[in-house]
Amino acid sequence: DAIYAGLPRFNARERGQNCTTEEIAKLTAYAHRHGRKLYITLNTLIKESEIPDIGTMLAELMSIRPDAVIVQDLGVLRLIKTYFPELTAHASTQMGIHNSAGVRMAQSMGIERVILERQVTYEEIAEIQSQTDVELEVFVHGALCCGQSGSCLFSSWMGGWSGNRGRCKQPCRRRYFSDEGNGFFFSPKDLYSLEDIPRLTSMGISSIKIEGRMRRADYVRNVVEAYRLMLDTPAAEQKRALPEAKRILAQALGRKWTTPFRGEKDFKETIQHQSLGTSGRLIGVVTKTQKNGFNAKLNTPLYLDDTIRIQPASGNEGPSIVVTRMTIDMQETRKVKAGQTCWIACDKPVESGSRIFKTGSKTEDIQNRVDKLPIPGIALDLDITLTGTDITVALPSLKQKWNRGVETQPARQKPLDATRLQTEFSKTCTDAFTTGTITVSITDDLFIPPSQLKVLRREFWDWCIDATSPEALRAAYNARLTDIALDALTPPSPMQSKQEETTLLLRPHKTDGQKKAIIAHPISDISRETQEAVLPEFCAEPDLGRLITQIQKAYDSGIRRYRVTSLYGLYLLRDLKDIKIAVSYPLPICNSMAFKQLEQWGVSRATAWVELEEQALTDLLSRLGVAGEVLTYARIPLLSTRMEVPVTGPIQDARGAKFTVVKHDRVTLILPEKVLAISPEAHCHRYIDLTYAQRGEKETSTFNYPRDFA
Repeated sequence: DAIYAGLPRFNARERGQNCTTEEIAKLTAYAHRHGRKLYITLNTLIKESEIPDIGTMLAELMSIRPDAVIVQDLGVLRLIKTYFPELTAHASTQMGIHNSAGVRMAQSMGIERVILERQVTYEEIAEIQSQTDVELEVFVHGALCCGQSGSCLFSSWMGGWSGNRGRCKQPCRRRYFSDEGNGFFFSPKDLYSLEDIPRLTSMGISSIKIEGRMRRADYVRNVVEAYRLMLDTPAAEQKRALPEAKRILAQALGRKWTTPFRGEKDFKETIQHQSLGTSGRLIGVVTKTQKNGFNAKLNTPLYLDDTIRIQPASGNEGPSIVVTRMTIDMQETRKVKAGQTCWIACDKPVESGSRIFKTGSKTEDIQNRVDKLPIPGIALDLDITLTGTDITVALPSLKQKWNRGVETQPARQKPLDATRLQTEFSKTCTDAFTTGTITVSITDDLFIPPSQLKVLRREFWDWCIDATSPEALRAAYNARLTDIALDALTPPSPMQSKQEETTLLLRPHKTDGQKKAIIAHPISDISRETQEAVLPEFCAEPDLGRLITQIQKAYDSGIRRYRVTSLYGLYLLRDLKDIKIAVSYPLPICNSMAFKQLEQWGVSRATAWVELEEQALTDLLSRLGVAGEVLTYARIPLLSTRMEVPVTGPIQDARGAKFTVVKHDRVTLILPEKVLAISPEAHCHRYIDLTYAQRGEKETSTFNYPRDFA
């Protein structure tokens, strides 16, 4: 029913093949002609310097008018709601929304659909659904990230390749070593939910989401066909349809399946750390490496143009290739049978002993079909007003109007409704334009003969072709970029003292000798020394009531400073008077637009996103002014998960990088050996987090500070 697609930048699959703006325009029109929707994924974090580029991209999308834009960054959301309100915004799973308070907060920001964080149980989803009328979307099939969405720093810490920028190197899929043995401790199985379609339907979920953007066409075809079969089968017959759906799904090559998170117990079954967990079907092993290729012993047939993945025994990421050349005994072949040994051409390094997985079969190359699609007209919004005497069609983006007198009659049976007017006027009579949003206002119950309505429509579009042009409309959309540039130069409201402050987050019941620091504690463990209460980044739906009680206790005890680490926290604090709110990791503030989006909810201070490099940090702080804060010392969790990780304590990877696995309440954390320690030259507030660190540790890291936040 809906397709998710990314442009070359600012989407969470930047390592994949994405579409040009022209291709997106063609495909959006193609989808709409077939009654389908197309959503654009702008679901990564944006640096301050990239705001103009994002603005330009949104102006281009105004011309295309996809059905929604899926966003993670609050700055992108602000740009849409303030300057391009004609675009619909959906909250990406990367926003990490996982409870009803978070959904309500998203709704208050103008978001029309929330794609829930993946590690939410069905019991929690049902409760969330019962408390909101916002559309909910749930992930049902495909690869699972071990980490909770939007807060993972694992890949970024290991080499600067951020999952929050669409460039994750998947260190969670590697083998790790501990005193108790080794394994793939953070590599989940793939999610599978065919049997749960009836339950999701009964919950009232608006959309089920299938992973596909890094998959081959044959995988997507088979998975969609299987789920489509279950959705289209009447409830009474779904049990009989299930075996056929499973047969179809078995042709989609992936990892072993795991059931959805129906309850807390299902988190125990997701990770099978003894197996490699590599995507695809095991078909053979590399027996010998050679120049420009390798020898392979196969146990399953392999064909030219199949896709394979070569997985080293270390568990590190191996190359994926399309098989373009194979030989048996020096003779070229298009097929290798089971049991045969062959040579496969490959220009990437391969280790002897690596296992070979088939991940896809040859499929039709549809690029030629895409190239031949017509370029659609530019999207034009219409505001139609019909009274008993005349009809007016306004072009809001161009501030122009067309008006005609009409002869109407009181409706005797079926009055003219908005849908009929929208349908009629969407027939543009020209290739230069397509219609965007059509709003309709009709006074009284009126009737117009269909023939007269068609004449009015043709007269309007004849006028429109003479009165304006695609170039004028595109210029009107681009004119909004000037307002964005002025907004970016305007500093946030000075809501606090210019004096630089240091906030110190301590473990429960701990104190510190630093003078003049603002002492912060987790809100679950406040004391007489607490000056700032910190809300947890994760609060499962069943725990919201307890947290609300803790907030009220803190407020009644006189605490007026609060620190929010996830969007839901702002909703819980909404009614408290005379408080100061800071936001910090893992709630990401990468640009000034993101901070301005939160100002109206009382946020007066923001910790710059922890992944930012020096230049990006400097750019942000120069815009935030007295509202800017930097996390200067902390052992930051690189990954948090509700999945049961089969190890605790110290671990390391094959390259010697060391970590510690810590279990805390409902989540498990991966902590790095080194402590983040930076000293920015810019004037700003400082934030020190000693939850998992001690002062003066020798092993420290500057993280991305000296390198590009890729």
